[in-house]
Amino acid sequence: MIKKKNKKPHYWLNAVKHLQSNDPVLSKLINKHRSKTYLITANSIFITFIKIIIGQQISIEVANSIESKIKKLLGNINPKKILATPDQHLRNCGLSFRKVAYIKGIAEIIKSKSSFFSNLESMDDMDAIKELVKLYGIGTWSAEMFLIFHFNRPNILPLGDIGLINSYCKNYKIKRDVFIKKISKTRKLWEPYCTVATWYLWRDIDEDVVQY
Repeated sequence: MIKKKNKKPHYWLNAVKHLQSNDPVLSKLINKHRSKTYLITANSIFITFIKIIIGQQISIEVANSIESKIKKLLGNINPKKILATPDQHLRNCGLSFRKVAYIKGIAEIIKSKSSFFSNLESMDDMDAIKELVKLYGIGTWSAEMFLIFHFNRPNILPLGDIGLINSYCKNYKIKRDVFIKKISKTRKLWEPYCTVATWYLWRDIDEDVVQY
């Protein structure tokens, strides 16, 4: 599956106009961070998954350190090299044995059943998430990150993402215990561009752009 990289999503400008017209809070954030970069597809399927899996439940700084060690160990990272590398060598880079198993599982899928991922393109968001969470080690958050960062799906709202939770609570001046109730109403203002809303909320708490 060939995916064009580093291209601004075709819907981005329309999304920005829609969000600015519908949500004054988000409009302020967009104006504040207008000069920042936008969402792109930066990596292959495999590298995207490696970044997502490494980043599960750890800080960006720690994730970057682990990824750097893997690159130093392997050079160019690809499924063949990962599968040929002893688990302990990857563990020495900072990965848990469980994450090593997750990554090698994705490598096996890419090697033996690459059509799994191309088939996702024709599915709606919910069906694609249901398929992705069948993969070992891939939960809802990881599936949502993949749809955002590899396919650049426009309407993903990762409700379990700590960055989204923190930024929404800060900007909409609410407590965490009412987050789901409040954002469920706000998302109606954002749709069909929840991904772009999430992007600008992320930017308000972390100007360093993470591109999985």
